[in-house]
Amino acid sequence: MNNLACEFLRTDFGHEIYDSWYLEHARHNFEAPEFVEKHFPFYEKALLLSKDDRILEAGCGIGSYSREFARRGYHVVGMDLSPNFLAEAKNIMHRENLEIEFILGDYNEMRFEDKFSVIFFEGSFFYRSKEGLVSLLSRIHKALTPNGRLYFVHANQSIKKQRPPMANWSEIKKNVFVLQSQEYSESDDGSRCSWLKIDLETQKHYRCDYFVKCLSPDKLKDCLVEAGFMDFHFYKKRRLVDFQPEDDGFSVVAKK
Repeated sequence: MNNLACEFLRTDFGHEIYDSWYLEHARHNFEAPEFVEKHFPFYEKALLLSKDDRILEAGCGIGSYSREFARRGYHVVGMDLSPNFLAEAKNIMHRENLEIEFILGDYNEMRFEDKFSVIFFEGSFFYRSKEGLVSLLSRIHKALTPNGRLYFVHANQSIKKQRPPMANWSEIKKNVFVLQSQEYSESDDGSRCSWLKIDLETQKHYRCDYFVKCLSPDKLKDCLVEAGFMDFHFYKKRRLVDFQPEDDGFSVVAKK
């Protein structure tokens, strides 16, 4: 790679280049059926789900969780900002003879009012600043019906700070490489992440940089309250046990 060009074309979530890599090489992360099915008893109990609920899966990707909600008889709507992911979600839905509404949209811009009794995130809850988080939570609060519930997973900031920088190379096909890197920034309280695709055959290289904020549990609680949520609980990640400071992350259930 000594002759690697320095110029990288920009890409991002929702871009054909990034999404095609994810669909072919990385979709197993949260999409494996056994992973999805394993945690549904927790979701059902923690969220007190009923067949009367109208559920929004925000950042649904290819719809793995939306499909499991539908299989279990729940009314679910999937939303994602990637048309590529939604196209794949619809293809799989039709193959499995399921009925799910999928909508193209960015959850940070949602403008629903009293529409959903549950808003659900799994591996897709991201924000770039405290102000951005409060804005997102406020939109969610407005979109929920009375007594509606919010669910998301959040990293434990204190544990995240202790982890060393990560860099992972993979050769996805001959002379085509992907580098994923991540490093926690103390000054910004979050992870700076980078995705590079390096193609030595075409000499077209792509780069996606993004930042994921990570507030402490106490600051996260303050944001929930500021957005209007007064009733919330922090569980161990996907388990009906209380979160402890040594856990690497936690699941949040908040009620309107």
